[in-house]
Amino acid sequence: MTVPLDLDFFRRFLDRATRVIVAESAYLTDLDAAIGDADHGANLKRGFTSAAEAVAAEPPATPGALLTAVGVHLTNTVGGASGPLYGTVLRRMGKVLGEDPVVEPETLGRALGAAVASVRRLGDSAPGDKTMVDALQPAADAYTAALPQGVVAALDAAARAAREGAGATVPLQARRGRASYLGERSIGHQDPGATSSAMLVTALYEATDPELCAAAPEQEPAEAGVAAEAEAESKAPEEAAPAGRVGIVLVSHSREVAASTAELAKALVGTGDPAPAAPAGGLPDGSVGTSAELVRRAVAAADQGAGVAVFCDMGSAVLTVKALLAEGFGGAEVRIADAPFVEGAVTGLVTASAGGDLAAVLAAADDARTYRKL
Repeated sequence: MTVPLDLDFFRRFLDRATRVIVAESAYLTDLDAAIGDADHGANLKRGFTSAAEAVAAEPPATPGALLTAVGVHLTNTVGGASGPLYGTVLRRMGKVLGEDPVVEPETLGRALGAAVASVRRLGDSAPGDKTMVDALQPAADAYTAALPQGVVAALDAAARAAREGAGATVPLQARRGRASYLGERSIGHQDPGATSSAMLVTALYEATDPELCAAAPEQEPAEAGVAAEAEAESKAPEEAAPAGRVGIVLVSHSREVAASTAELAKALVGTGDPAPAAPAGGLPDGSVGTSAELVRRAVAAADQGAGVAVFCDMGSAVLTVKALLAEGFGGAEVRIADAPFVEGAVTGLVTASAGGDLAAVLAAADDARTYRKL
């Protein structure tokens, strides 16, 4: 069967991808709740839905322009790492497809390969790291290998390879992304990014069947059950929220800096139920300095029985906490995190909110200390 890779094909692809992501958003979020920040499905649902509305309002004229427009929209609107990563996939594919009204199958293969290479550079990731690359790289390789059999067979092979790659992430220990903060605790969970990537590649194959794309996507029974459970949990009363997580305390010379850093970290966690984060900034009268009494109160407020990681900005903040550690905190396990104040607070709270123990939180904070921005 021959299928033209024209604008209609790529419109079907994006429409199918959007409908599948909307249908499976709770399932993706449930996967992310286990090893991430519990927002993957919600973020992708919001991004793809709004992208569909944007391109419907101003329809691009070529396949390349369509993918580029959606990629730019995802980068600008999707929170967390999903925005830049999925935006990169589609923008890079759009660039390789160029301005041709009908895409050659070989060009689509180059576009897939270029997209994977860009994601690997952006995330500094490779196959086996338990990321979306574990689905995308096998898909690109399978497409190229099967292309002599025709574009439909190649896309089918890519979709199957992507799904197999996503499933193969279950026994892996994450080496990149927020799941890596959990260390060995990430083993036994399917990577949400690899799962959504497999859905995207599968939608590309399903776009070869206009009749299928016109029908509503069906959830797999197991996935539907997980999604239903996730939805039920999201509606559970507030008192059912998980307890016993590591607490975070932020000790700064400035009341405003401590409070705003705590709020930033909570906002970036991406879930409505972050681990406790208590600021201890400035002196009791609001002036600049550090107060042992405020630190004690913050530790008591953040302690849920799983330990407390304390982040200090500098100088007397560190000395004050060290002096208090020598006295003890009434049985609470308290440790100072050797990490930059803002980046450490964010990575620490994300890890604690995902259920990481005190060692995992401190390890994540230590990783933030060496995080390169270039």
